[in-house]
Amino acid sequence: MKLIYGLIDMQSFYASCEVAARPEYACHRREQDSLSDPPLVVAGDPERRSGIILAATPTAKAQGVENAMRLGEALGIANRLVVVKPRMQLYLETSARIQQVVQDMFPLYEQFSVDEAFFAFPYPSQLFTDPVAAAQELKGTIWDLFRIRCRIGLAPNKWLAKMTNKLAKKDPSGVVWWTEEDIETKLHPLSVFEMWGLKKRAQVLHDFFGARTIGDVAQIPLYDLQHKFGVWGIVIHRWSHGQDHSLINPDSYDAPHKGISHRTTLPRDFYKRDEVAVVIRELLDEVCRRTRDQGQKGRRIGLCLTYEKLKGGFSKAKTLTALTDQPKDLYPHLMWLFDRWWDKSGVRAVTVSLELLRHSNTLQLDLFEDLTKQRELTRTVDEIKTKFGETSIMRAASLKQAGQLLERSKKIGGHYM
Repeated sequence: MKLIYGLIDMQSFYASCEVAARPEYACHRREQDSLSDPPLVVAGDPERRSGIILAATPTAKAQGVENAMRLGEALGIANRLVVVKPRMQLYLETSARIQQVVQDMFPLYEQFSVDEAFFAFPYPSQLFTDPVAAAQELKGTIWDLFRIRCRIGLAPNKWLAKMTNKLAKKDPSGVVWWTEEDIETKLHPLSVFEMWGLKKRAQVLHDFFGARTIGDVAQIPLYDLQHKFGVWGIVIHRWSHGQDHSLINPDSYDAPHKGISHRTTLPRDFYKRDEVAVVIRELLDEVCRRTRDQGQKGRRIGLCLTYEKLKGGFSKAKTLTALTDQPKDLYPHLMWLFDRWWDKSGVRAVTVSLELLRHSNTLQLDLFEDLTKQRELTRTVDEIKTKFGETSIMRAASLKQAGQLLERSKKIGGHYM
């Protein structure tokens, strides 16, 4: 008896949550017709007609609206567009309830994201006699309980389930099932750019090796892939043959952090160094506080800037010689990265990260500073913020026009509650 792996994801999750929460649309919506939804988008600030599209219903997408499009542009091309502010509390609560339904039906389960989950079940078995019927039952249950559509991919392993899930998004039934026999006839003819998880490596496979299809990749010798991609070459080789040894990990969300990052999208393009520096400092404070909450320290600091229209930018990192969780140790290195790589373009989004984390209770002494006293001060500030909120104590620079901390404190996950 073998396991069948499934991947379920929700269609346009944020937008679907908003439509499902509004009774005025209930009588018009049909499970099998996604265009029965209104042309609704979730965006930053409807009153100011600013921000970007975070999610859009299929009806809005059919009119040319795309995720990450500027709201003003979307309003110019779509008829009678319904624009709503993001409500992260609603989405997180709905996600938790949906994830529980998946786990109740398939106990061998792993949450993959806020709107995705892997699951597995034995087949053939008395409990699961028809995999597609089991998936359809899950789809129907989620629609009945939440009025949210979902798509499900079924396959012999997790990676193939991700591939079939992509195809299920275009299948009228919303469910696609592959077996081992489908690898050569259905996986290999797909474009190399359809290989999930490769990102820019797909372009290298196309340009360097001349691979147009996944079947072409399967013909590349393993040695050549390893020589070009290192350990990733082994992964690519296995995927191209429809192989994946990953197991369902029910505790994936509880695993220790390997890195911690924080990102914010700015309300406008920032062109001044001092403005961006304020945002970098705010994000660094949050990253360091979260790192300390985990009882960890890190030694690779990273900075990612996204430029105007959320296009272009850079992502760079610097590895330090010692572990730290203190902003004062990391801020100069962030600003060095900023000054070294910023080309003076307008900055629209900033991400700060701390990686190479280790659990560490050690304190490296310094001849010129009382680090024990500093650590006690940091711990006290963390406790106050935990109890009274992150704006209970903040840097004076955050009160400047460029400061984002006060506005971000009203949000969950970067979006309004």
